[in-house]
Amino acid sequence: MAGISVGAALLVIAFCAGGLAVLSTVADLRDDAAEAHEDRSLRDAACLELEQRLNRLTPPGATTSPQARATAVRDENAAARIYVTQVRDRRAADGWRELVDARTAYAEGLDAQAKSRTPAFFVAPRTGDGRAVADELARSSPEACAGPLRRLAAPDL
Repeated sequence: MAGISVGAALLVIAFCAGGLAVLSTVADLRDDAAEAHEDRSLRDAACLELEQRLNRLTPPGATTSPQARATAVRDENAAARIYVTQVRDRRAADGWRELVDARTAYAEGLDAQAKSRTPAFFVAPRTGDGRAVADELARSSPEACAGPLRRLAAPDL
């Protein structure tokens, strides 16, 4: 009889522990979902702020000289760097940095073009498997980043 009582007590304890584990998992999933929603909201807001900063600047394609285009590219890069510091996802931040670095190289080429008449070309960064970094960023970034990303990916426009 004592064995049955102990067995029943262990069964009740196991059942309660299992129930608590399920409740804990559900609570963790809710916390993760809330955190993901907050992250998306913050990134959406950061993208909108980036777009506002870019809209205050002269687009590089609207300039008339290589020096002015280089300055416009650098100004846009400064605006983008503010956004990059707010991106928590390391992979996404690295992609944005690659894009800004490629634009920096282009601005340096424009400076050289002004002095030597050697044409400068923007070379869009690519992933290890050959896909455009801008395309990868478009897939992984919030919808609000689509406009700024298109603008930054084409500094000649």
